[in-house]
Amino acid sequence: GTSDLATVESYDPVTNSWQTEVSMGTRRSCLGVAALHGLLYAAGGYDGASCLNSAERYDPLTGTWTSITAMSTRRRYVRIATLDGNLYAVGGYDSSSHLATVEKYEPQINTWTPIANMLSRRSSAGVAVLEGMLYVAGGNDGTSCLNSVERYNPKTNTWESVAPMNIRRSTHDLVAMEGWLYAVGGNDGSSSLNSIEKYNPRTNKWVAASCMFTRRSSVGVAVLELLNFPPPSSPTLSVSSTSL
Repeated sequence: GTSDLATVESYDPVTNSWQTEVSMGTRRSCLGVAALHGLLYAAGGYDGASCLNSAERYDPLTGTWTSITAMSTRRRYVRIATLDGNLYAVGGYDSSSHLATVEKYEPQINTWTPIANMLSRRSSAGVAVLEGMLYVAGGNDGTSCLNSVERYNPKTNTWESVAPMNIRRSTHDLVAMEGWLYAVGGNDGSSSLNSIEKYNPRTNKWVAASCMFTRRSSVGVAVLELLNFPPPSSPTLSVSSTSL
């Protein structure tokens, strides 16, 4: 059998080790996570019985989780991004339909507010912020995995399409690094993927990058700049199975 987890682990690149942190207040799988102002936010997901709209945040200085205002919509397979000091909960699945809706969380007033809907319904999409724009790539619309990509301009509250990925991807991850977007792994509807492609916003094109050693879907990706860590290095793309 399987169980939905509340456990959390943190990785120390200096010692190359994982350690257990304080568990969340709620069991969550298929949730959205993001860091903002030194706090780790966890929103939505599935607790083994129902899709969730609850959200909480972790303070690493005190080692405590605190509940925040719930989202207006229950969201499983949701993705979270940070932009201009706010959180954005993007798409997901509410137990009956795949969602095009997006809501914004303002931590100063502890409030979620709906913004313009995406052009497509998407659950398990990849989300990332690059040059002041929120990008959403791939996902599943309830019928098939997608390769389409769109981006949100917070100044105009509008979405526009950009070049599609070369491969259909759902349950992948999307990260920004050194002016590029990287779409990592996922599932194309028939198999898990080890492929990676990167997007250049200046040319509006996706190109293939080096493949991972292992096929990975439901993957978690993060960029970590290794300062004072021999040998000197550029920001590093770290990939693992989902740990939250």
